[in-house]
Amino acid sequence: MALKEILESIKHPHKVTFESKDLTETYGKFVAQPFERGYAVTVGNALRRVLLSSIPGYAITAIKINGVSNEFENVAGMKEDTIVMIMHLKNVVVSLPDHLETKTIHIKKEGPCTITAGDFQDTEIKVHNPDYYIATIAEGYTFEMDLQVEAGYSYVPADVNQELLEDINAITIDAIYSPILNVKYSVEDVRVGQRINYYGKLILEIETKGNIAPDKALSLAAKLLRDNFSSFMLPEESNSDDERIEEMPKNSVFDSLKGKHIEEVEFSVRTANFLMSSDLKTLDKVSEKTDADLLRMQGANEMILEEIKEKLAEYGAHLGMRG
Repeated sequence: MALKEILESIKHPHKVTFESKDLTETYGKFVAQPFERGYAVTVGNALRRVLLSSIPGYAITAIKINGVSNEFENVAGMKEDTIVMIMHLKNVVVSLPDHLETKTIHIKKEGPCTITAGDFQDTEIKVHNPDYYIATIAEGYTFEMDLQVEAGYSYVPADVNQELLEDINAITIDAIYSPILNVKYSVEDVRVGQRINYYGKLILEIETKGNIAPDKALSLAAKLLRDNFSSFMLPEESNSDDERIEEMPKNSVFDSLKGKHIEEVEFSVRTANFLMSSDLKTLDKVSEKTDADLLRMQGANEMILEEIKEKLAEYGAHLGMRG
């Protein structure tokens, strides 16, 4: 019992905070405190490594250009070499809806014209840097290309993609799936109460390409770490939290949600905005809704629904509850 009390006395942050001015579609600055000495560095370094290496994203993985059989053959009427155009394609920031892992679209442009990343956008492929320059086509020439977008993570070289491709005339591209551009963290001392030895404060800055919100990326990184660490826990330890949740009466769970405002819970910006605009400002109001209720609301999608379910589960709650 004494050991359990000691473990529970170890300081750890109960939530991550941020200033609204420091959270955009591409940048987030997050603060977590207090940590016991050394823990802020450990946590910050682990989160940084996962954010840079393992957050899933989207990339253009293959193209097929009319009249061109390989990347060394230039396109008639195009100002750039094919290789230069492919380098530009690697920098196009795209995303797909949750239900799609891959999508191929057909592009046809008549010269004279300038091709930008925005020309690749359709009802399902979203381009986050539509003004990004790709190529210029001269007058009297027609440019046609099939373009494949896929979901994945990390970096996959073109030769690996080629092994998975059945079309021998397609040109594969190095896929840079990671939506994260940069991650920085710093640690500051902070005093809690009258303690002489200072605790640690972790400041984490995340810069993304725009196809994932910084707070969502941070949440995914924490989940990946949790899933990996759970393998090292004894069964009785890993299940103890679940047992406490199961023992809690339903009405007690529901009542505990009444004081939980959406702004206090670590939802992604997209989900938080959806809930606020739907006048669901506390978790008890959210838990009263069913899957069908939420999906009928403007701006809802499966990813938002899944995030809501995961967050409610952390409190031992679920959709469709009633007080």
